[in-house]
Amino acid sequence: MTKIMWEIPLTTVSEANSSEHWSKSSKRHRQQQFFIRAMFHGLKEEIPLPCKITLTRLNSRGLDKSENLPMAFKYIKDEIALCIFPEYRKSYVAKNGKIKQIKGRGDEDVRLNWDYAQEKSSRMGIRIEIEPFGNSEEL
Repeated sequence: MTKIMWEIPLTTVSEANSSEHWSKSSKRHRQQQFFIRAMFHGLKEEIPLPCKITLTRLNSRGLDKSENLPMAFKYIKDEIALCIFPEYRKSYVAKNGKIKQIKGRGDEDVRLNWDYAQEKSSRMGIRIEIEPFGNSEEL
């Protein structure tokens, strides 16, 4: 299998330093997760494991690469892992009777190696690259 690469025009901000209203950030998170699911839905090939996933932020301004850059990809990373490992999907029934999804459990799987990068660009967006490892010893 060759490398899978997608560029998506999504806005990313550091979730650690965000002081916006919860409804604005919630809308951004749902939008990010929707586009990731849509990209995986159209994928005809199976993701080989183990693999390296590189998340690149495209923006005119940079973020602190050690703390803020990984936090900007938090919800994107959770959704990618959930698309690769649907068995990690958990849910519960809320007090109002609606079923709520619990995400963020699959990204810690040892078969996934995450890497973050950023590039200066006039267009805002993200690039997702998924490539297989030659063998499991490279992890």
